[in-house]
Amino acid sequence: MGVVMPKVRSPLEPISTGVTSVLALLAALMGVGLFASLFADGGSVLGVGQKYICATDANTRIGGDEQPSPDFAPAPGATFNVSAHPEYCTEAPSTVQSLLNTATQLAPFIFVVGALLLALWVIRSAARDGLYTTQTAERLRRLGWWILAGSVLTSIATSMAEKALLATLRLNSDISALSGLLSWDVPFLAILTGLGVLSFARIMRVGITMREDLDGTV
Repeated sequence: MGVVMPKVRSPLEPISTGVTSVLALLAALMGVGLFASLFADGGSVLGVGQKYICATDANTRIGGDEQPSPDFAPAPGATFNVSAHPEYCTEAPSTVQSLLNTATQLAPFIFVVGALLLALWVIRSAARDGLYTTQTAERLRRLGWWILAGSVLTSIATSMAEKALLATLRLNSDISALSGLLSWDVPFLAILTGLGVLSFARIMRVGITMREDLDGTV
């Protein structure tokens, strides 16, 4: 009677299935959005075809001291303050405004899709060539740099596009695209993730080198 070997689970799961599923979902959403923008009234994809465009001035805060209604009354010991950022909108965007609005959505989309595609490339190469190989470590390093540098550049580009769009919607504004260089949100989590991936890729390269040295001495 033969010995039944236990089934070994792939070490690349569940990340492989997760990345593939997210890419498939994004492709489906893009297809639906493209179909809606072409055949449905008010449909848009990545801002293309969007008829109602808004931009928020996150650097300006407006508020008031009016008393809240009973539904929003603060608890004993708490205070209530109406505070928000002004928002500017248009129902008839110009071509420039439409392009800037698309840019605010396109840059993060490219970053996310690029990161997912690179992650899928690493996973498939690891499944084909082996997990602890020079090729896998190099591809993992590229993924780390994409996450690290791409997240920063995406945040800056998005901020500049948002400020440029806001400048077209606000009268007598001293805001410009260059203002985005001073007010972009630092993507701390993405930066730490990129650094972690780069560190892991370096650890893999060191381990691969040590294994090759050991193999050469045997």
